[in-house]
Amino acid sequence: MDFESIIRNSGLDRYDRNARLYPALLCILPVFAIVILWFPPAWTMIGGLLSIAVTFGGIYLLAQVVRYRGRTVENRLGRRVGRAKTASLLCHNNNELPANSKLRYHAFLRKKGQPIPTHEEEQANPEAAYEAFRAAVDWLLIYTRPNAKASGLLSENISYGFRRNLLGLKPVAIFFLGLAIVANGYMCWISGNKDQIVAALVVEILFACALAAWLFVIRPGFVEDASAAYAKRFLEQCEQKSGTPRNPSPSRQ
Repeated sequence: MDFESIIRNSGLDRYDRNARLYPALLCILPVFAIVILWFPPAWTMIGGLLSIAVTFGGIYLLAQVVRYRGRTVENRLGRRVGRAKTASLLCHNNNELPANSKLRYHAFLRKKGQPIPTHEEEQANPEAAYEAFRAAVDWLLIYTRPNAKASGLLSENISYGFRRNLLGLKPVAIFFLGLAIVANGYMCWISGNKDQIVAALVVEILFACALAAWLFVIRPGFVEDASAAYAKRFLEQCEQKSGTPRNPSPSRQ
């Protein structure tokens, strides 16, 4: 089965493939492993089904479901990730950015017509100040869109989206892994092929490692780290001297 051709013909762009489709494939990878190990003839049939899924939009639908799961996680984490995190970095009472850098970002945004609150205004009404910073971030997303790929911003956005969507799929991934571990163990029990049993035991160890990764690595902090890296790289665009973009497209965050 030529997965590369199937993915290439799916119509998904770089962001969709890396941040949405690949988390979904990692989620169902244990099922593929069981099929390859114990039911090799079925592998050809799966390739045909995947081709049909691409033709009728199944892969695109899968990417949209992953997007929904990721955005649900993002809403749950609130100001710790995403655009909300970027806006929080601009707040005067947030110390994650160097003070001088933040002053330059504020000055740039004011120069571009964004109503950036002063420290006194933020102290008087923190929520109103935060909403002003959030509006400035929304504007900056459009302003920087044409330069996103060249600046490395797209790569940081993909990294954040990938991790966010992995966290969104975590319950599903653990379910498939648990199912695969049980199925693999059962097939070992009833199989009389020693070579296949040895291979299955190796796969069982890999499944256990994957389960540990989903349980102990794919956590909110894993997503927050990527979100902070993206937010800081994103705000660095205030140092650029590019003009207002033409035909801006919406953010993929």
